[in-house]
Amino acid sequence: MHKKIGIIIFACIIIALPILTLVKLPKEKAPFSENENRYLSEFPTISLSSIKDETFMNGFDSWFSDRFYGREQWISAMNDSERLIGKTEISTVYTKDDRMMQVLSDYDDIGAAYDADKIHTNLAVINSFAAKHPEIPTYFMLCPTSVGVYGNSLLPSAVKNVSVDEKDMIESCYNELSSVTPINIYNALKEHDSEYIYYRTDHHWTSLGAYYAYQSAGAELGYTPYELKDFTKETASTEFQGTLFSKTLDQSVTKDEIDFYTLADNSATPSMTTSNGLDKEASYDSIFFRDYLDVKDKYASYTGQNVAVATISRNKASDAANDSNISDSENRSILVIKDSYANSMIQFLINNYDTVTMIDLRYTNQSISNLVNVEDYDQVLFLYNCITFSFFKQRRKGAFFLAFLGREEDCVEFFWGK
Repeated sequence: MHKKIGIIIFACIIIALPILTLVKLPKEKAPFSENENRYLSEFPTISLSSIKDETFMNGFDSWFSDRFYGREQWISAMNDSERLIGKTEISTVYTKDDRMMQVLSDYDDIGAAYDADKIHTNLAVINSFAAKHPEIPTYFMLCPTSVGVYGNSLLPSAVKNVSVDEKDMIESCYNELSSVTPINIYNALKEHDSEYIYYRTDHHWTSLGAYYAYQSAGAELGYTPYELKDFTKETASTEFQGTLFSKTLDQSVTKDEIDFYTLADNSATPSMTTSNGLDKEASYDSIFFRDYLDVKDKYASYTGQNVAVATISRNKASDAANDSNISDSENRSILVIKDSYANSMIQFLINNYDTVTMIDLRYTNQSISNLVNVEDYDQVLFLYNCITFSFFKQRRKGAFFLAFLGREEDCVEFFWGK
């Protein structure tokens, strides 16, 4: 009897959930999913033409998948059940020893897709840039992700055998550079792998990891890095659950911290202006956006959401004129063409430059030469993590063009993923 009642209750739930979805949600405006960092699908418009060409059914499938009643709770329960039977991979994210990681692989179902042709194209773009601007020193920093530092000890052997070794990838990329100075930070990060240098639930490095990259880069970029003790550390949040958590919804992994670093002597008070590359500009008196500490995407508290162009000014205090760390870079400026790994490194880098301008090509269709005057900068740094540099599945479709001399014939297609 009890078994029959259980079956009836389960059947009622299975029937009720789709009905609740259909009755309640079509009237709602598409909500923003903080976990997935996107707006969920809206209910499609019904018409004879949309039914005939199947756009209604395609839209309905997307809407129903996005808006299924209790969707996130069901996904979390399903993932929990898979973990209970010993599965360590959920949605291409591997969890071991309180850490989430995503690998690069030739196989889509193993990790982020690796595309060697894409990498060669991107390296050709960087080399072309340096050749067209021989008077400006150009550098390339290819950053390992957490799997590049921890993968050998934490990943299952079967996964390691079909994934990309990021250390080898970095060295291979650097071997293809011409007239570009590589900045190899791998060993610097590996030496500190027992410290909190990568987030447990997100694909970025922490502020501490970014510091060690900044410290290591000083020798090539020609500045004297500040010591860690020169900074005041503020733990702004202990509730961060990042992009890898969003894929797994695994509450068992410890939440992350968001840490801000500022010079203890207040010798610099960085400010920032941003632009969409066209006509929209904004100014801010800080590089820390504290409003984002109250939402899921807390990493955006470092310089805000990614934009086409962001220019950070050091605003050196008048009594810091004799500081040896900044006298060697007085009035110097650097152009950083980057992904979001640069965002948390800026809090350190700006202290050794008068101006740092960041360009994120994923957020503009404009060429570099249309966004800034390259000749205004003393150095150019390309800074990307291994997955971004090789990931061909784009969140935004399209090609970006680097018009180095402002002429179409000098453009090279530069496809970027997230």
